[in-house]
Amino acid sequence: MKKALLFLSLVCAIQLFAQDKSKKPAAPAATVPKITVSIGSVRGGEISAESLSRIIDSAVTAKDANGNTYPIVRFRVLYKFKSTYQDQDTGEKKNSDDMRTTDFSNTSVMSQLWRQSIKDNIKPGDEMIIDNIIVKLKNGNKLMTPSMTFKVR
Repeated sequence: MKKALLFLSLVCAIQLFAQDKSKKPAAPAATVPKITVSIGSVRGGEISAESLSRIIDSAVTAKDANGNTYPIVRFRVLYKFKSTYQDQDTGEKKNSDDMRTTDFSNTSVMSQLWRQSIKDNIKPGDEMIIDNIIVKLKNGNKLMTPSMTFKVR
């Protein structure tokens, strides 16, 4: 037992002396800018079908409080809408929630096909969510920003 205690004491002593006392305190972490995103200068919320049709051709933009802009690396669009179908058993028309989604990379604008589809089909009750928005910071790092939700009234 004495040998085990002596061995443990020796190991602890070696570890204490082996620690580098000359370590400098770590540099403070760089502050991450608070970035807001918008499309057509609108950040989300309730929106008329006409207004959404007007801003849908705009680019997704990312800015900080100082007005600095950041390039968009990627974003995802989810478009939720009501659809109707005919029940094969009863022949009755029924409503269903439906959703389409796609990711856009290395661009800040939705494809022409997506923009035109939304313009052609938009109606009250629809919802468009732009999320998974990744921006590139000035130092080259990437940052995920908050999502935007548009509810069509």
